[in-house]
Amino acid sequence: MAYTVSKLHMKLSESKFSFSQRMLSFFEMVEVSSVAELSAIPLQKITCFKGFKTKCRQELIAFIEFEGIAELFEGYRTWKEQQCDQ
Repeated sequence: MAYTVSKLHMKLSESKFSFSQRMLSFFEMVEVSSVAELSAIPLQKITCFKGFKTKCRQELIAFIEFEGIAELFEGYRTWKEQQCDQ
């Protein structure tokens, strides 16, 4: 858990995850540069942002799984399952 919490302060640009240009543009549009800022946005609301489509959802899920930070996102498991059902 301490490892996961330390990732809260990580800048998205520090991740080894290879973000698409689409996702990088989305982060810029919503002015998010760290895991803490990203996790502060409720997952149910993130899908309402203009430009956040299926590909971005899939990429966000992949990023969260890659970094092992699901605990930092409230309701992540439920949100992930809902996205898979669509």
